[in-house]
Amino acid sequence: MNSDWAALLDLLLMPLSADEGWAVRRAFVHALETLLDDIGSAPFSPEQLRWARADALMEALTAPAETDGIPAWWLVMQVDWKAANEVQWQAQLMCKIHGLPDIFVWNPSPGDGVPEALAAWLEPQGFRYCPWLRDEDAYAGFVVPHALAEAFELAAQRARLDG
Repeated sequence: MNSDWAALLDLLLMPLSADEGWAVRRAFVHALETLLDDIGSAPFSPEQLRWARADALMEALTAPAETDGIPAWWLVMQVDWKAANEVQWQAQLMCKIHGLPDIFVWNPSPGDGVPEALAAWLEPQGFRYCPWLRDEDAYAGFVVPHALAEAFELAAQRARLDG
């Protein structure tokens, strides 16, 4: 695994146990291998590798459901612009993983987007919402403790996880 991506994963996986962290790393590598197999054979362009790694990360940061459809962990918000119904449950699961009360309620109003509402709710609790805009139809983002925000932003830039 690329060291820049390993550093990014280390920061993102901090809320998980060591066993869960290894499960995410294995899921990332497996998803990346599958995506690269689908692309074709090496050598891959830097952009192909960048987007394959980004897509593998998105897949790995969401665990399959344990029971009753409740995921074991959820470390990334990934929402299509039309899927407002996806916001609240993802935000609640992300906050639960970080030990925050899962009381985030999104009441959309004109001009109040999800990243802004989530950021305003997290800020007083010592966390930051770090958005990662992938394209015009969807967005993704992470919940990061204030103490790790600068390190996260640097790791995300090095991994080219900046949209």
